[in-house]
Order: sequence, then C-alpha cells, then structure tokens
Amino acid sequence: MSLAPLKILIVEDNLSFALELEMLLDEMGYTDTLRADHSGTALDYIYSKEPDLILMDIDINGNLSGLQLGEKIAHLDIPVLYITALQEAPYQEASRQSNTIGYLVKPVQPLTLRSAIDLAIAKVQAQKETEKDNSIENQEHFITRQFFFFKKRHIYYKVAISDILYAQSDDNYVKIQVKNADTFTLRITLKNLEDLLPSKLFLRTHRRYIVAVEYIESINFQDSTLMIGEEELPISQAKRKELEENIQRIG
Repeated sequence: MSLAPLKILIVEDNLSFALELEMLLDEMGYTDTLRADHSGTALDYIYSKEPDLILMDIDINGNLSGLQLGEKIAHLDIPVLYITALQEAPYQEASRQSNTIGYLVKPVQPLTLRSAIDLAIAKVQAQKETEKDNSIENQEHFITRQFFFFKKRHIYYKVAISDILYAQSDDNYVKIQVKNADTFTLRITLKNLEDLLPSKLFLRTHRRYIVAVEYIESINFQDSTLMIGEEELPISQAKRKELEENIQRIG
C-alpha cells in the first residue's frame, strides 16, 4: 500500500515495558513498529529501516546511551521522544541538549503517549514550515524531502511524494490520488497544497487540479486535456501556456 502509518522504533532494553509500548501503539493504530534493546541494534535499524519516529529510553544497553545515540543521529532529523523512569532535572536538561523532540516519564499512559506523538509531529512540521518560510493554516500535514505526512482519525500517515499522481480540489478539501489506486483527502486549499509540493515535480494545470509532471502520459492541447494513467484531466486556458513552457520537463 502507498499509504502507511508512521513507522516507529522503540529503543528499550526492558522487554516488558517495550512490549507495553508496542501494545499501546498498536491500539492507537501504529502497527508498523520495531524494537531494539541495544544501542548498536538501534543504530542499525535507524539506518536500514528508516523509522519516522523513535521512542528512546535514556538508559539503553550498549556502548551508547540513549542521549548519545540521539546526538549521533541528529543529522537525520528523525523526531526522538525520550522515555525514562528518572525525573531529575539533569536528565531533562540533557535530553533537551541532545536535539530531542519530547520527554516522557514512565509509566506512560495512552493519552500521554498520543499527545506526545502529536506534539512531536507538530514540532517537526513547524520546523519544516520555518525552513520554507511558509505559513500553513492547517497543522495536520507537512512534507519532507521524500514523504507527505498527514493525520487521519488521530493517526499520522505518510505517502511517498514520488507516488502522488494528482490532486483535485473540492472547495476547502483536496483529494490526492496516488499509485495503487489509493486516495486520501486533506482539509486544505489547493493553493496551500501547491505551496507545499515541490514546484519542480508538480504543476498547477487547472484551478481544480495539480498534477505530477512525471506521470503525464499525453497532452491534447486542442481539447485542453491531459492523461495520467486512465484519467483525463482538464487544462485551463490560463495554465496552457505555462504547461507548454514546461513540457520539456516531461519524459
């Protein structure tokens, strides 16, 4: 499937607590989880499995502590939620200094965990908006270099940007069509979506449509239509010239 909930890595050497976290995440709808009980294993998973979010115990088995591991992977921009049974201020300060997104104290309650994930994703989203100098009204979706993240029924999902075929506007909602016949709907205007999507990969061809240039199979300027797969989409007169100027990008 093109649409998938976030992949979450649990770095915890207490098996009982790790399984408890896994169960809580599963109940929330996050079924794609990994577990690591050693900093070396965690590092391998981080580079090979590319998790979207990490729940990291501060005191983890291995050559690196959870904080040291967080510092080592800071350049990857993966949000890290630190978890510990210790509530002393030095640990909280250390976790802040290691480029963490949040801090949780054991035992972790379901509502607390859900809120922490929401805050972690919101913080990453805010950072991405700051980097783009772009103010987006809706706080439930954002784009990284490879993925589009969005929230549906309290669960964050991701879709590869390279899988998006086109987007169709319906007033303040947008339906996005991706490969494998998957679709998802966002409460966002097409203009705001256009601002989010990479301009080199996507083109506004109509007041109601944005298309992925890569997937345009044919263009009929006489009928003002284009084909993406079996879908025939309109081209507005206002966008026709822009499409003609950018046609060399297709192929």
